[in-house]
Amino acid sequence: MKKNSDRQGLPARFPRFDIDAGIIIFIALGLAIFGLIVQTSAGQNLRESMGAAHDPRYTFRMQLFYMLPALAACSFFSVVNLEFLRRHVWWIFGGACLLLAAARWKVTGVCVNGSWRWIDLGFFRLQASDPAKIALVFSLSAYLAGAKRFLHGEKITWREYWRGVPIPSREAWLDFFYGFVKPCAVIGVICALIAIEPDLGTMALCAAVGFIVLFISGGRKLYIIPTLLAGVSAFSVVVYFWPNRLARVTAFLDPAGTRSDEGFQLWQALTGFGCGGLAGVGLGDGAQYRYFLPEAHTDCVFAVIGEELGFVRTALVALVFLVFFLVVARRLRRIPEIFYFNLCLGSMLFIVLQAVVNMGVATGLLPTKGMSLPFISYGGSNLVVMFSFVGIILNCMRNWNRAAFPPPSEADFGGND
Repeated sequence: MKKNSDRQGLPARFPRFDIDAGIIIFIALGLAIFGLIVQTSAGQNLRESMGAAHDPRYTFRMQLFYMLPALAACSFFSVVNLEFLRRHVWWIFGGACLLLAAARWKVTGVCVNGSWRWIDLGFFRLQASDPAKIALVFSLSAYLAGAKRFLHGEKITWREYWRGVPIPSREAWLDFFYGFVKPCAVIGVICALIAIEPDLGTMALCAAVGFIVLFISGGRKLYIIPTLLAGVSAFSVVVYFWPNRLARVTAFLDPAGTRSDEGFQLWQALTGFGCGGLAGVGLGDGAQYRYFLPEAHTDCVFAVIGEELGFVRTALVALVFLVFFLVVARRLRRIPEIFYFNLCLGSMLFIVLQAVVNMGVATGLLPTKGMSLPFISYGGSNLVVMFSFVGIILNCMRNWNRAAFPPPSEADFGGND
């Protein structure tokens, strides 16, 4: 029998029965299969506009087709050498930036409803912001893992700062530049390229995930909080002077009063939830998606679930995402190394926060914003990227079982004073 020291060079493997990995896989596949079932109803009102007038199951068939590359992406990211990707992470970052620029370029990009978010590949439309999410997670995780000594340098507290205590030594400025400015630049480049499409919702999602990862990795509150306040203020000013976006916010505040114009989508979604009640009207028997509710197969698919399957099953969908969050968060406590921690954390946040935004918009808790419900909404790019994040999480969990990893130490994570 080989000694443990001889086995440290072998590839990492799952234990014989990893309950957490099994739950994650079951949730992802279960939601995807559930999404296929929902698409048999939700996509019926798009048959003519999508060139499928004689195929009432068009979105179902296409979503089933997208499952193949999605599962392939999940398999790839679950077994790929993450250290190899870490060494070439800036090529990934550069490629994502080129895709975002290509989507905005009129020669290669496709404009839909005034937004340049897609690249036409002939047989498939790629939403450029989706692979940019993967690039953001990898590039930010790799940088923070290499610069963690700048995140935990000599610091002063808020109270000392306001009392006028001088910032200690020249190294504090190095901590500020390498531990805050440069990771903010990584986040800012991605967010800026998404903002000019324009896609303010996805930009805000990427910024939120990036700053949460930076904060948990040891970024200082002294820098992060003022930056976030300035960003929110600038975002509010842009929305205020952008009539279309401002109208969405006012519609969110008064859906009944704006139900004939900007609040039409939200009002119809709320009507669908009301018609569904506790048990729903039955799968395929809904009326909102068929005649009234726009974007029922993507942005408002949660409202279709509420109308046809009722409050109980709608709450169950939200509960499944909560279980996904809790399972991954529990495994994060067994972190061996900051790079894998940030990869897993960022992947989990993109899935969970996107689900929260979609469900919040459909139920009137958040302003109207077009964002897909992970694994359930129609769309190839979103489905592939969500399964890619699942693969990254599984890969990180697999690496956590390596005997060669030293146990985590307090030096890997610092305070946020």
